[in-house]
Amino acid sequence: MAWSRRDGIIAERWTWLGAEASTRRYARLVRPHGHDVASAVLMVFAPETPAAEVERVRRATEELAALGLPVPALFAHDAEAGWILEEDLGDRTLAAAAAAGEDTAPAYAEALALLGRLQPQRISTSPTPALDGTRLRRELAFLACHLPLAAPRGLESECEALAARCARAPTALCHRDYHARNLMLHEGRLRWIDHQDALVGPAVYDRVSLAYDPYVALDDATRDALAGTGRHVAPVAVQRLLKALGTYLSQRRHFATSVVPAARQAARLLPRCDLPLPATADLLAALAAQAVA
Repeated sequence: MAWSRRDGIIAERWTWLGAEASTRRYARLVRPHGHDVASAVLMVFAPETPAAEVERVRRATEELAALGLPVPALFAHDAEAGWILEEDLGDRTLAAAAAAGEDTAPAYAEALALLGRLQPQRISTSPTPALDGTRLRRELAFLACHLPLAAPRGLESECEALAARCARAPTALCHRDYHARNLMLHEGRLRWIDHQDALVGPAVYDRVSLAYDPYVALDDATRDALAGTGRHVAPVAVQRLLKALGTYLSQRRHFATSVVPAARQAARLLPRCDLPLPATADLLAALAAQAVA
């Protein structure tokens, strides 16, 4: 049997997993030495990451686990070396199950039920600021910095108004990136990944993130049912989709196919925001047209 050693970690086999927006890298370790598991996942932080950030991520997982939320179990870590070894939840995401035509209704119901367990809580590791007006505006400014076209006149003031509108919504603890690629189907349970930046934000944020997720093909009626009702749903959903578009445009190599569905969904929800957003509407139409072209 051949064994491989890297960064002081020994395993029978290493397989690097695909990466998207994160600066972290992930590897699947088969039979990691010293751990009685068939496989585990190694989270490797970028070399410049401070040890305190590695510790924060580890503690976020521990605190969410202590609240009974379905995050991976932790096996080992080395903050100075910049890695965390955790439970392997496999490769079957909710997005993959939906793409395969499986009945995902029970999984979506479970995903919404889990939010009910998360939202009353608080954890000590949340990034600052919270998902408040300041951060919401910052996310929309990030989109403006990565547009492949000239920003329509008035876009900045509309983004300010949208962020202010979202900041008036009731707040709760949010996973912050709650979508079908971050929900794993593992041994009959729905499990969470990419949860380390959980923080307080609009209470509907995770729900609309799940409902209007551009990574899955759901009909509009299903999306609206998942999102629920209320005057905060549409503005928060549009802000979330615009924020996602900023990520997609800044990393087109990974997210080129997500631009059109995100822009179209945001455009569909825009009239429900009860705000005058003509420049945003023009931008979304142009993004969809450019992506199609």
